[in-house]
Amino acid sequence: MKKTTNTLLWLIQVISTVVFCALCVQAAGLIFFSVYHVIDPENSREMILGIDMAQLFSLTKIDFVILYMLTLSIPVLKAFAFYYTLKIFNRLNLVKPFSQEIASLISKISYLILTIGILGTVAFQYSEILDAKGFELNQLQNWWNDNYAYLLMGSIIFVIAQVFKKGLEIQSENELTV
Repeated sequence: MKKTTNTLLWLIQVISTVVFCALCVQAAGLIFFSVYHVIDPENSREMILGIDMAQLFSLTKIDFVILYMLTLSIPVLKAFAFYYTLKIFNRLNLVKPFSQEIASLISKISYLILTIGILGTVAFQYSEILDAKGFELNQLQNWWNDNYAYLLMGSIIFVIAQVFKKGLEIQSENELTV
């Protein structure tokens, strides 16, 4: 394999690792904040991760829980998607690239990314409803402004997963005929 290909794959793996770590920190910060809010609600009204939490606390409890769970689930799912991406890099064999494990990981990534897009769309629409009721959630809506990109990306990765599964079938047939 060419040296530039190896270098590019290594660079993508490093970037994926950095993004995975950042998403883990983001998700951990939100989890820590929720626990801290249960313990000390008065002092937890400050900003965390760029979100003014006071605007969330002004919501009803059910609205707060729904919006907070949607806010928390998205970085967690993104972290899982990058975790599976890193697993692909660790198990990828470019001499014989089609394996059941890689096909399964690509499928999982596509489902995760589609779920991120769907949850982002639901969260955005829900925050729009709350915005119409007078709650200002502009900072929070910025977390979901890329939901349609995730829907498109998830769809494309799903198609790639199906092509990969077909490649796996063809590779298996070729091994049997030789």
